[in-house]
Amino acid sequence: MFRKFSAWLLMATMFMIGGCGGGSSSEAGTSPFGGGGSGSGAGTTAAYVVAVSLQRSGTPTTSISSTETVQAVATVTSSSGSPVSGVVVSFSQSGASLVTFSPSSATALTDANGVAKVDVAAVNTSTTGAMAISASTDVGSSSWSGSTSFQIKAGSASATPAVPSAINFVSVTPAGTAIVVKGAGGNGRTESATLTFKVVDASNAPIEGAKVAFAANPANVVSLNIPSAVSDSSGLVTTTVQSGSIATSVVITATAEANSAVTGQSDTLVVSNDVAVQQAFEIVAAKYNLDGTLTGDSTKVSAFLADANGNPVPDGVAVSFTTDFGAIASSTLGGCLTVNGTCDVSFRVQNPRGDGLATVTATAKVGNSTQLAGSLHINMPGANGGTPLLTTSTGASWNGQLVLSSCKQTFEMLVQDSATGRSVNAGTTVALSSATSNLNATVKAGSPVLDSRSFVPTPLSLEVDATQSSLSPSCSATGSHQATGFVNLQFTSTGGNVSYQRFSIVYPVQ
Repeated sequence: MFRKFSAWLLMATMFMIGGCGGGSSSEAGTSPFGGGGSGSGAGTTAAYVVAVSLQRSGTPTTSISSTETVQAVATVTSSSGSPVSGVVVSFSQSGASLVTFSPSSATALTDANGVAKVDVAAVNTSTTGAMAISASTDVGSSSWSGSTSFQIKAGSASATPAVPSAINFVSVTPAGTAIVVKGAGGNGRTESATLTFKVVDASNAPIEGAKVAFAANPANVVSLNIPSAVSDSSGLVTTTVQSGSIATSVVITATAEANSAVTGQSDTLVVSNDVAVQQAFEIVAAKYNLDGTLTGDSTKVSAFLADANGNPVPDGVAVSFTTDFGAIASSTLGGCLTVNGTCDVSFRVQNPRGDGLATVTATAKVGNSTQLAGSLHINMPGANGGTPLLTTSTGASWNGQLVLSSCKQTFEMLVQDSATGRSVNAGTTVALSSATSNLNATVKAGSPVLDSRSFVPTPLSLEVDATQSSLSPSCSATGSHQATGFVNLQFTSTGGNVSYQRFSIVYPVQ
């Protein structure tokens, strides 16, 4: 051990000296710690470490029993310590074949934490000896590896274990009770789970060497990587399961071979969160009508994704956004990554503005060939110089004037963008004032202007009151003649852009 440490210290010192001079150096993929790895990437600028350990129920160990099943764990990181996810790790054993791997391919994919795991068990209950397990992976154009050594000690399978009285469910790893459908993936999600049970006797003491068989209910939802196992000195016995293509719930049952009446079952394990489907792909905007005259006016655009079962897709699904006018998303990412089946980006008003109607398109990739897509429109009124304008009225003819049939009357109007005929900037306020003394006019409803996804003109309710006796000439509901007054309508957009409309009020007089 001292020689190994001295050799490493010498290499590290040479590396530091090389880095201090005017020459160049490359970062070797080695680790000075136990279980560290090295690579064949000499001359490259990036290095990676493969740290390997043997773990029993999540705790590293250097000694296992010939009757138990443990896990070989490889953690792949960059030289700066960042985890490397999504790479295939291959496990192998040195010297004589003392152990078996599950799955039999001895391969696993690193998760979001850079961790890959396979199950390891002695070839049989009489196997003993010392050996090393290695793990290797290809990152970039180089191969990187690491190893760990351990001892296999004789288990107690030769002795007759006590008859189990109970099998208790202990835990599931990773924490939680859900795995994703095979092929669904997802950031921080996994398609496999490790379940641990404890075999105890009548006094609740752990039983070592008890053989336990595992079963899944329903049987076709998951695959059992370890159909049976033998309990260790702590009475613990472990199996791992792999999800299939069905999204549902499943229970894993452990049964004692010595007494089939002794069983234990896991907490309900949910197999869920399949890939996104088109019918459950939707994008919406928090606001559809922005101020086209205000560069930087913005709205949140959200994507919603679910699978065929109506479950939100696994976290980390990438959604890309494009637009023909304005700008969308951010400079670092032209889209977003889902959390709980949804993610958000920002759309903002800027050149090019086009005709003031932007088409925003969102896409998400499923597998190697399928692409989901959805789109919506964002309206930017005022972009072409248009201003808010009253267009029609119910309850009176409208040709730039309102004709009262009595001395106090409410009119239902429509407001639109004068250039495009579409709806105006949502949030625009409308104020009405009379240009004729003692002729009162007020906005009863419709201010601020509501958002409209259909972009049609929006309603505005105006009340005109000509009942003041001081109005000259005064209004008379039974009068056969007419007088004319004037009102001013002021529109103020959310960006502070102000425009006016003036129209006449015709009311009856004697």
